[in-house]
Amino acid sequence: MYDATQIETLSYYLRKRYADLLNTVADTEGNVRDSNPNSEYVFMGGAPERHRTQGVRTQADDLLPEIGDDETFGPENTGYVDTTYLYYQRRDHATAVPDATTINNMGILYWTTPDLKIGPITETDLRDTLADHCLTQMLSGDEVGTYRVSEAMPNTASGITGGWVDKGSFFHDQIYDATINDGGTNVDYRLWLKTANTTEPTSPDNYIRWDDSNSEIQLESSTISSSLSKIFHDVYGNIILRRHLLYDVSTTNSGTHRGTFSNMMYDSTSDVLSGPSGTPSVYTRTYTPEGELEEGPGGGTFYFVSPGQRTP
Repeated sequence: MYDATQIETLSYYLRKRYADLLNTVADTEGNVRDSNPNSEYVFMGGAPERHRTQGVRTQADDLLPEIGDDETFGPENTGYVDTTYLYYQRRDHATAVPDATTINNMGILYWTTPDLKIGPITETDLRDTLADHCLTQMLSGDEVGTYRVSEAMPNTASGITGGWVDKGSFFHDQIYDATINDGGTNVDYRLWLKTANTTEPTSPDNYIRWDDSNSEIQLESSTISSSLSKIFHDVYGNIILRRHLLYDVSTTNSGTHRGTFSNMMYDSTSDVLSGPSGTPSVYTRTYTPEGELEEGPGGGTFYFVSPGQRTP
């Protein structure tokens, strides 16, 4: 039906169009977010975050020459802040497969000796001709139209560079109280969306299709990634929206790995005694988190993974 170059070009611009929808249109099928706006979003996992805060205890001065019991403050007194991050993906939707009438009205034409014929009209054949190639590239190829989680702009597994868009904070591993400068050990993990490759295909530049609105054969650019793309808007877009990649947050690295993030905290504290001061006179002991990093409760390492495609 089409050669490899044609398939690659059409597939790439299908992915780019889907990526643009994820990036610009709220609640596009497959969208990932950290809130649940409606019943079409499905819980995809969560992760706890805990960090210590600085603690302060005081004890009245007993006015004796020796500070004695004034140094006895009991157990260390740091506090904790616990946050639970919850994640959702728009999965529960009912995008319909394009019907035969729509496909016939703008169907792709191809040559098979001795006739010029219209393209496939069943979902199975539509997937075989182009959609499965597009979805495979999303999962394990250039990743255009898909997400990753990382501190900085990702390098894809395929090594193909391109346009990653920062979609905001995904998980903030706060090692220490945010009000205190602890030397930059807090880590902000971001959600990234791949919207394009640095180098895009330019050939072939067109394909032919049947336009039922004027009963003519039309020549249409295969490099359109806007809403003007008839091949996406009327046919293949529905397949991609029905079968987009799924994502999960898990403590196990199963499926296709798309990022790792951590929940870490200091394992001990230091303390400093000061005073007596004030009226009435008191001693103050300040407990400050420090030491080695250890996993917080509920797990220390979490994985952002894709288990594969959605099944309509």
